[in-house]
Amino acid sequence: MSYASSTFREKDKFFALALWLTPGIGPQTFKKIAASFNSLKEVFDLSPEKLKNFGICPKDANWRKEALLRAEKEIAGLQKIKASFVTIFEEKYPVLLKEIPNPPPVLFYQGSLPQEPGLAVVGSRAATSYGREVCRQWVSIFAKAGIPIISGFALGIDSIAHHAAVKQGSPTFAVLGCGLDINYPATNYHLREAVLANGGGLISEFPLGTLPHAGNFPVRNRIISGLSAAVLVVEASVKSGSLITARLAAEFGREVLAVPGSVFSPRSFGTHALIREGALLVDRPEQVLELFSASPLKQIVQQKLTFTEEEAKVLSCFDGEPLEFDDLLMQTGLPVAKLLEILTKLEIEGVVARQPGNTYQKVRL
Repeated sequence: MSYASSTFREKDKFFALALWLTPGIGPQTFKKIAASFNSLKEVFDLSPEKLKNFGICPKDANWRKEALLRAEKEIAGLQKIKASFVTIFEEKYPVLLKEIPNPPPVLFYQGSLPQEPGLAVVGSRAATSYGREVCRQWVSIFAKAGIPIISGFALGIDSIAHHAAVKQGSPTFAVLGCGLDINYPATNYHLREAVLANGGGLISEFPLGTLPHAGNFPVRNRIISGLSAAVLVVEASVKSGSLITARLAAEFGREVLAVPGSVFSPRSFGTHALIREGALLVDRPEQVLELFSASPLKQIVQQKLTFTEEEAKVLSCFDGEPLEFDDLLMQTGLPVAKLLEILTKLEIEGVVARQPGNTYQKVRL
């Protein structure tokens, strides 16, 4: 049986799960075993000596019984939280993910799995207001265009991306660094519910009960890259895990996109490093849409708002940096009440955002 086998039988699904849950078996060992048998059931009939040929050295004589019992318990636990699993032999397994060097043989999921090429949106957990606003606006556009949004469910850019997709009624897919039954990060509990209610899914290669250990996240990142046709890094420091996701994407032959930021912000040093390494610099969302052959959908981006002469005057004061209210008063010469009225309207239209300290920033062209 190989990953390309057309002879997969439903009963093999159970034995695939049992094998994957066996301690010491990773994707490479699993693949080697799968290529050597017509059915994975045969593995559980091998003698200890033959098992050693595949790198399996069970310490307990009852390993077969325990392996099958683990699989039964896992299935019962998944059913309890209305989750399921898919093996790499099945058509339902995401096609793009099969193409990476070491795809997980088994994926656990709640909700649904992405069946179309998606866009991974990743970035800093401690995003700046600039990074948050870029993520929120751009992902809203991509979601409207029907592009599945994939991210890692971490705080910061990941969560903002998921929220923005949900707000547009578009499915989004979160790849976890823990078991599906672990509520991590805890503050994202309601976001989990929103992702599922919106037709998206939570995905993990880790069995139930797996805690979010630090070593799980680099492993998780290869799935984010593997599920995606392109990876967009919105904001990242030089030590950000997002760079792992991006570099894996490059290894997998996927597009790597990076949003430039301020040369004074450490949160942009990582994205600038990616650009130096060959990532595509993107400073407009339509550049991303073009990669997804979505040029007709550029209308979403190119919708122009019309402004009055006074509104245009206010907008002309902005040059990329936040401005205090008093600065705007001085530059425009408008009465206080009129300026407040204009700024309120521009905030509602999503053109200007109020920042801490009674400052304003232009956030949409």
